[in-house]
Amino acid sequence: MSGLNFPKAASIIEVGPRDGLQNEPQMLPTDQKIQLIERLVAAGAREIEVTSFTHPRWIPNLADAEDVVRATAHLDFTSWALVPNRRGLERAIAAGTNGVTLVMSVTDEHNQANLNRPSDESLSELLNLHAEAIEAGLQVRVSLSVVFGCPFAGIVGPEKVHRIVDRFAQAGAKRIGMCDTIGIALPDQVYDLSAALVARHPDICFELHLHDTRGMALANTVAGLQAGISSFDAAIGGLGGCPYAPGATGNCASEDLNALLTGMHIETGIDQAKLMHAASLLAAWRSSPLESAAWRVAIANETNKNTDKIA
Repeated sequence: MSGLNFPKAASIIEVGPRDGLQNEPQMLPTDQKIQLIERLVAAGAREIEVTSFTHPRWIPNLADAEDVVRATAHLDFTSWALVPNRRGLERAIAAGTNGVTLVMSVTDEHNQANLNRPSDESLSELLNLHAEAIEAGLQVRVSLSVVFGCPFAGIVGPEKVHRIVDRFAQAGAKRIGMCDTIGIALPDQVYDLSAALVARHPDICFELHLHDTRGMALANTVAGLQAGISSFDAAIGGLGGCPYAPGATGNCASEDLNALLTGMHIETGIDQAKLMHAASLLAAWRSSPLESAAWRVAIANETNKNTDKIA
């Protein structure tokens, strides 16, 4: 490892309460969402995307957005909420969230399916909302969907990404996330785009939001680290998926990502055992097993212990 260019520390932005839960077949009750966030904060998570201020008709699992934000406001963490439009920003400000994630897609096809408008229309609105959110005292980050591949348009050329990033950079954006929404990216693609963006905009903190559809999320994380990225979204339990992205499955699991980073001696500030305690809440509620490798290993170890006791 001595010749590789890895950071000494990396940030994990926990998106499980939002992206992890939005596409689940059943709704996690509000009190358990709050308990999940409490456990994540106790594990050391300092940035958590707790909900999305989208219309409840489109994302019914997050219809309790205001309640979740207000009930967790006393905890020591940055509370992020995903915001797709002006109404969402107004609701986020009224609820008292610390920060907003402004979201759009880099292809018209996915943006139309997800936000019911072409990309340039979302871009114009989000540039205005970015300024308004800063004026309101909120932290702001931008999240660009389907940067490596779109379920409707196919492979996405880097020029589409650069064009939109340039516009946000001109508007003063400080944090921009690159989302592999359907988990189609390969490490060389992640490295090439990430390295180009870091070189082109050295003052911006670029982040990666990786889905594990093809089991490549951790490999793509290493590629991102090598390219100069040190901030990553992840979802507890490996849950997640987009209702407007056919084929999208779960996010990179927080417990897998934390195990990878700490195993590589990259500091995260997150306690793995306490993170697994947070995952256990979801495991007890969910009708199907959690997606993370760390959880499967934990279950296998527990099974082996019990078998040894019986023997």
